[in-house]
Amino acid sequence: MREWIVFALLAVAAWLDWRNRKIPNLLTMPMMVTGLLFQFAGGTGWLAFTGIAGGFLLTLVPVGLKGMGMGDQKLLMAVGAWSSWSEVYSLFLLSILLCLASIVLVPRSWMRLHANLNLMLVGWAAHRQLWMPAVQKSAASFSYAVWLFAAYALQSIWPSMEMRI
Repeated sequence: MREWIVFALLAVAAWLDWRNRKIPNLLTMPMMVTGLLFQFAGGTGWLAFTGIAGGFLLTLVPVGLKGMGMGDQKLLMAVGAWSSWSEVYSLFLLSILLCLASIVLVPRSWMRLHANLNLMLVGWAAHRQLWMPAVQKSAASFSYAVWLFAAYALQSIWPSMEMRI
């Protein structure tokens, strides 16, 4: 049951992030609270706390650098409330790998990446400040919730794929 709830949460968040580039608190906060309650009812409340803390710590730098929004951070924390630190950690790594793969496999993003790196270097050379491009002009402008959903789906079917081999 837990897997289906997290799957549904991520599916709705991915759709909202894809369409609006925003994940509402009305989705993430209740899911975080219900995840905590679910884990406490099962006697594994400490796993929920490690998952929430892990989701927060893993996304602290990307949110600080504006590479990820706070809605993405709260979404990963909500997933952590329903799971544990180890699951959040592996989901985060797999979703980042999927994001990087999408950048590498889409040649259109290469020119934007080159232009953004030049902008950052010019800003640093001239003013000792990193000039970050606007979100719309970023080479890595993507909906993180979509890749988190894809990572969860892959991670969910991977054990069954290993069993068949």
